[in-house]
Amino acid sequence: MKKMLSVAEWHQMALEGTAPVMRIMLEGCSMDPLIRIRKDYVSIIQAKAPFKAGNIVLFADPNKAERYVVHRIWRTKDDSVLTWGDNCPKPDGWIPAGNVWGKVVLIERGERRIKPHPKTGLIWAWIWHQAMKIYRLREKIRGKHNKGQ
Repeated sequence: MKKMLSVAEWHQMALEGTAPVMRIMLEGCSMDPLIRIRKDYVSIIQAKAPFKAGNIVLFADPNKAERYVVHRIWRTKDDSVLTWGDNCPKPDGWIPAGNVWGKVVLIERGERRIKPHPKTGLIWAWIWHQAMKIYRLREKIRGKHNKGQ
């Protein structure tokens, strides 16, 4: 029987260079629709720099030490990365590249296996962010219109 590791235990093994591939189901919707909440599994390997814009990575939440986040790298600069969830209205902010624990190498959706591609992923994410801006603006206008009736 395989022992189940917590993300914190896996991270410790990653620091030691002995982490196995981790397969988890995400609990948030910040990477929707690419990674669906409690439906898709992601396989994560130990992170190794240099990172590319478009990589989907696992990192510690800078605001809550016990929480982890899986988001896309939007930009890289020196020893920092700017991350942004595909379904989030704004970027997370710059974090040290050393805070990136792992990289998503596979998304499992039923029988489908999706290998994330950094360049294609960035294009897709940009299009999705633009569509979400339009959607939020539409909802804001709709709300004002409905209040006036």
